[in-house]
Amino acid sequence: MRNIGIKGLFIIALALITFVSVGGDALARSLTDLNRQRQEIRDEQAALRALLQQAEAEQNELQAELINLDIELMDAQAAHLVALENLAYTENLLYETEIRLYEAEIERELRFEVLRSRLRFMHENNNLSYIELLLGSGNITEFLNNREHFRRIIEHDNNMVTELAALEAQIARDRDAIEEQKLAIEAYALEIELAVENLEAAMAERVERLTEIASTEEGHRAMLAEIQEADRQVTRLIAIAEAEAARARAPVVSRVNLDADAAFAWPVRLAPHVNSPFGNRPDPFRRGRTEFHWGIDLRAPMNTPILAAEYGRVIFVGSMRGYGNTIIIDHGNGLHTLYSHNSRNQVTYGQHVARGEQIALAGSTGQSTGPHLHFEVRVNGTAVNPAPFLGIR
Repeated sequence: MRNIGIKGLFIIALALITFVSVGGDALARSLTDLNRQRQEIRDEQAALRALLQQAEAEQNELQAELINLDIELMDAQAAHLVALENLAYTENLLYETEIRLYEAEIERELRFEVLRSRLRFMHENNNLSYIELLLGSGNITEFLNNREHFRRIIEHDNNMVTELAALEAQIARDRDAIEEQKLAIEAYALEIELAVENLEAAMAERVERLTEIASTEEGHRAMLAEIQEADRQVTRLIAIAEAEAARARAPVVSRVNLDADAAFAWPVRLAPHVNSPFGNRPDPFRRGRTEFHWGIDLRAPMNTPILAAEYGRVIFVGSMRGYGNTIIIDHGNGLHTLYSHNSRNQVTYGQHVARGEQIALAGSTGQSTGPHLHFEVRVNGTAVNPAPFLGIR
């Protein structure tokens, strides 16, 4: 995007002075060029404002995404903590199951060894055992009972070994199930951990983009401020050129001698004519008395265009007691101009106006004896004679 800059404005001003000095045709061409320049500047302003609106919209969208991502991140972090707690519980349960399985295996081996020893003894001493049972029995019934009791001992040992084997198998199945559950929880915890990392990366990416947008937006605002200043300067130069053209076309009135180096442009679109000067004068409303006139009255029939004497900002638009419809313009450095008795004001508060730009229509509102423009110049709030500012000798 093109940047006008101070150097560009200096070239424009120099060209304008040249055009003014060479005459009407060149002045017309200069005004055309300046108006084209101003339009280009305003096109650039519109483009920059569009970019700023686009950046603001993207900022709002990214902020909303950051809020959603932050919510997702908190949920994921909470789920990750739960998964880690479940994993710790499962690992502890698996450890306890391994201990139970180890103890069951030892108990089964002990029982099996007792049974095996007992069976081996009976196999090796089968006849002796029966003789001992017979000799130790008082009768046949007691012998049969002893033999049944011995059989039941063997059967109990065998059942115990079988039960222990079943318990061992169940514990092994429990261990395998817990191991499978542990692996599933580990996978889930890893998945959530990756999700947390992805969310954090996404948030960092959006924060970085927001920083880039803020930097770009700051640059655009600086460029916009410079272009707006260039627009004001070009508008002022155009107003100067138009005022010079109007002054060249206006006939010279013998009653007022003007200085070509006047600080202000003539504020009435008519040939210069002062009806009443600054200072003491006869009071127009009280015969035989005098009053101090704080400005000058300029000839201006009803609805004659009233022009801004210099570039500035409107700081008052409205009706003032005695003055009627009034406009006050701030030119900076404590310098103000006042335009009153207008039939209609044509600017708004805060508006920037160019030198020679139409701001009102002449009238006779307020305390007035007829249509004219009451024009004042105030420096730091004190009214001073406007004549030197207008080049009146």
